[in-house]
Amino acid sequence: MQRMVYNNGQNVFFAKTLKTSMSMKSKSLTQAADAAAFELQDGDEVNDIDMSSMHKEMRLKDEVSSTIISVNFDACASHLKVCANEKATRKGKQVHAHMLKCGVEINHNVFLAANLVNMYANSGSVLDARKVFDGMSNPSTFARNAIIRGLVTHGNCEEGLIFYYQTEARGLLPDKFTFPFVIKACSSLQALRHGKEIHNRIIKVGLDVDLFVGSALVDMYSKCGIMTSARQLFDKMPQRDVVLWTALVAGYAQNGSCDEAMMLFCQMEDKNLKPNTITWNAIIAGYAQHGPYGEVLNQLRQMQLAGMTPDMVTVVSVLPACAHLAALQKGREIHDYIIRRGFEADVFVMSALIDMYAKCGIIKIARHLFDKMERRDVVSWNAMIVAYGMHGHCEDALLLFNQMQQQQIKPTHVTFVSVLSACSHAGLVDEGFKWFNCMIRDYNITPGLEHYACMVDLLGRAGRLDEAHEFIKNMPIEPGIDLWGALLGASRIHGNVELGESAAEHIFQLDSDDAGYYVMLSNIYAEAGRWDGVAKVRLLLKGRRLKKRPGCSWIEVNNRVQEFCLLTRMRRKLFMVTVRDFALLLGLQEDALECSLDHQKLLFL
Repeated sequence: MQRMVYNNGQNVFFAKTLKTSMSMKSKSLTQAADAAAFELQDGDEVNDIDMSSMHKEMRLKDEVSSTIISVNFDACASHLKVCANEKATRKGKQVHAHMLKCGVEINHNVFLAANLVNMYANSGSVLDARKVFDGMSNPSTFARNAIIRGLVTHGNCEEGLIFYYQTEARGLLPDKFTFPFVIKACSSLQALRHGKEIHNRIIKVGLDVDLFVGSALVDMYSKCGIMTSARQLFDKMPQRDVVLWTALVAGYAQNGSCDEAMMLFCQMEDKNLKPNTITWNAIIAGYAQHGPYGEVLNQLRQMQLAGMTPDMVTVVSVLPACAHLAALQKGREIHDYIIRRGFEADVFVMSALIDMYAKCGIIKIARHLFDKMERRDVVSWNAMIVAYGMHGHCEDALLLFNQMQQQQIKPTHVTFVSVLSACSHAGLVDEGFKWFNCMIRDYNITPGLEHYACMVDLLGRAGRLDEAHEFIKNMPIEPGIDLWGALLGASRIHGNVELGESAAEHIFQLDSDDAGYYVMLSNIYAEAGRWDGVAKVRLLLKGRRLKKRPGCSWIEVNNRVQEFCLLTRMRRKLFMVTVRDFALLLGLQEDALECSLDHQKLLFL
């Protein structure tokens, strides 16, 4: 007797299929094969199987043998489906190897070949899927769809689009399962021209009213910023489900039209369509990206009151809002929720948590969380380097950057912005130029405006204003407002009126609507005693009808974030609270406030 174990490459699956089929006389051989296919698990052992007797059984009468072979085909297909669903590539390859060993002509068996392509594509082995597909004498639409889905799902959107066009040229007809993933590829690449071409193709084959295809098109136009086309498609759909509504809600939210997204959200509920977690996440992510940040926390509360459970996507959207609002208590509550739900293994969740604690000033906890992470990607490293940089721990930031390189983590353009900013705050001019050149030479990263702005700030803080000006003039790209703003700020610090005027002139030519730059130039004139210049800037500010945004502060009381703005008496829009209200806001008794203004209004000026 010979013992067979699946893991050692022996053909246990087919041994078990044969043994089961012989013992189940009341059932068909096909049922027996299917039972064996689903019964077999990774690591299962088949004991007491006599190989010699099994070979004898397989050499029975011709009619029995032919039946067993056909059953094996069915069993192969069943097992390949299981492997595809479980992404069990190794098992699938063993089935593939057995078929080849038995002389099965896979290329001429469309059913088996298509299932084999699907197994490889679903498991991420798209190259193997392509090899099987290219060898098929008569490729099926199912096999084609499987490869497109595999490519797009695993991030190879450009290849997925190319494969679609190649197979289209070969005359393979699409179906309603072809287009959603092709359109998703266009969305990810923001390939609007290709998206429009495929949309025309969809109309020609009459699939433009299909819900799945329509939802994908709405999403594609939304991600390309064409909300008018997305809305027109939505309005033309004869039927609308939650997925389609969510696609449009997410589109408006992503493009900054959060009010419009909320209106649609409310309409869903009016039509008895219950928003799902993805819909709620779209609304929350929209506010987290475009503000106001307080609305993020409000929508989180509403989501929980509606009986929905926040997931990892929700958490990743809410934590940055807590960071912007400095809502540390709320951030800690979300941290507790992350622990309870077991989200700590997710890199994106932990990176967002590190960023939240860092922006709330708790740098030690941020570092503790970073050190606890079992797996770190470039986002995690960036979050911690940024944390050190923003708190002035420039040496720690540069040390962590060196450790990142030692661990073969390839830095991104975001990493270098953080490193250059740290060098700027530390006054390390030579170190900054070293990493700027390293970024271009060693990592082949083309500097963006944010990198050049860091270099101008680096030179400006060091008092090397003429070098900063020359650096801007010699840039290979057109400098933006941020660069001239950095030079204007440095000119104010060092009292250089001439360079300040030059920088401000460029800013005003770029039609900046930020009144802060005008105020900065006015301060440069005032500090130099140039009152005529101060008056000139004020007239210019008035002529353009610009007003400086008031400074704002936030205070977290009873788990709610309250906002206070600095306003002027001249505007006569004074933010006022009574002594009693202010005492209640802080959770104090009125008599605890030593104030002679009994119930008089306090002005926050």
